Amino acid sequence: MTATDANGCPGTRSYTIAPVCPTVTVNPTSVANGTIGLAYSQTFSGSGGTAPYTFAVTAGTLPAGLTLNTSTGVLSGTPTATNGAGVSVTVRATDAYGCSGTRAYTIKICPVISLNPSSFVTPLVGRPYSDTVTAAGGATPYVYAIVSGSLPAGLSLNTSTGVISGAATSTTAATFTLQATDANACTGTRAYTMTP
Repeated sequence: MTATDANGCPGTRSYTIAPVCPTVTVNPTSVANGTIGLAYSQTFSGSGGTAPYTFAVTAGTLPAGLTLNTSTGVLSGTPTATNGAGVSVTVRATDAYGCSGTRAYTIKICPVISLNPSSFVTPLVGRPYSDTVTAAGGATPYVYAIVSGSLPAGLSLNTSTGVISGAATSTTAATFTLQATDANACTGTRAYTMTP
């Protein structure tokens, strides 16, 4: 580069300019669990760079049955096998100028977890009551929870054993949903209605 003053005297200096990529971020920060045999869809996106972005898996292997659309960032398909605690994959987003960023994910494909029985023994008001919900299909041990609604007044759930016990204090019907979470954090739910 040359600069010339009012008297025509020049001065020069050489420069090297190396453009630097912005920080490209892959989103979201985590992905939802999938379930074997059920359609799955998760969308990855890029930010911080210049659209459009392209996407690729740069480390690890996607769960069987799932594929990544490199143009849209949509991971989709129907999982064909469970994978316990999940598989680790790294997704890269590359912007229009070749700038890229990566993020590591754990993609978990869960088994179908079922809850039984299909209905509970009817509680009698004021009488001691006990019945048990059990889960199958996942990895033991299970943890149980009521995720919507509530048990009839006077009854409670043991979250470790699945035992519902106590003594009903009202004849009001109760509708609730029980959830079982297995050792790999996979879940199953079932809705119930109890009328003392």
